[in-house]
Amino acid sequence: MSTSSISRLLEDTRQAIHEAVAAENGTDRQRSAAHHAQSLANTVLTDPTAGHRDMERAGYYLDEALGIAAIESA
Repeated sequence: MSTSSISRLLEDTRQAIHEAVAAENGTDRQRSAAHHAQSLANTVLTDPTAGHRDMERAGYYLDEALGIAAIESA
């Protein structure tokens, strides 16, 4: 995958996390956005062409998405 493709995936991941944070806790919208962020981050993490910084950023985003996904509705 090209560097620009990886950058785009990371930006999309960041946007999905923002969407999940903005959604009401425990809603389908929040879970869906968090799951999407997880999928995007995993795509970067499994890409053999991703650089070290990209992998670190994807790992950070994955942790964030997993934390959001664990939030239960109040």
